[in-house]
Amino acid sequence: MTTTKLTHRLAGGAAASALAVAGMAVLAQPAQAAAPGTTTDQLTIRSGTSTGSAALGTIPAGTTLDLECQTAGEAVQGTYASEYWAKVSYDGVDGYVSRAYVTVPDAAGLGECGGGDPAPEDPGLSADRQEVLDRGQTWVDRNVPYSMEAYTNGPDGRQYRTDCSGFVSMAYGLDTSYSTVTLTEHFTEIPKDDLQPGDIIGNLGPGSGGAAGHVVIFTGWTDDSKTSFTVIEQAGGVGGVARTHTWGTDFWNQNAYRYNGF
Repeated sequence: MTTTKLTHRLAGGAAASALAVAGMAVLAQPAQAAAPGTTTDQLTIRSGTSTGSAALGTIPAGTTLDLECQTAGEAVQGTYASEYWAKVSYDGVDGYVSRAYVTVPDAAGLGECGGGDPAPEDPGLSADRQEVLDRGQTWVDRNVPYSMEAYTNGPDGRQYRTDCSGFVSMAYGLDTSYSTVTLTEHFTEIPKDDLQPGDIIGNLGPGSGGAAGHVVIFTGWTDDSKTSFTVIEQAGGVGGVARTHTWGTDFWNQNAYRYNGF
């Protein structure tokens, strides 16, 4: 993508980060009870029952979860093949995982979620925003190590610096690795309440260079009060990661920005 338009699509990028569970038969008259399951791969917990729903967080492989209920959604081919998604709670986040990467020994008591109605989708999530999330997720999946000097390939083969602003530059397909100081050439500050998945949160502009700055890609709110939020980011000592933060608790998470092309 150029600095003004996203042009490259990641084939199957969202599907690669989808959550899924074992394909167990659904009872015609399911009882309303939870069922335990274990993830077979690192998975993304989402706001709805499709790989296009907003990513809310990441669940490690080998994690045991209580599947609260299930509902039909996008069909996923993973460890198993399934069109069913289960509602789960993990690390304080409520969302859905696809039943293609979770082994469920006994789903006999697993009931339907609210008559089959999924969580609200994100109507404002455009193809360009989804591409930003997909590109960013490639570094999370690779767990690219953090460095202010090193470079690695983005999905289009272009080299980007492996720090937080290089990560954002890569996700947006910018022509080079910008810094927190210079990202304001392509992003404009917006109100917190206007944030959508694919926008960014950080401290940008003069005085934010080096360790004095940080920037992340917003993926969604975890509560109606818009206090806790999920992101994908490139973080010192961690690398590419998906995690949850609380608004206003640090020097960098008090300002929201939107790409000028959106």
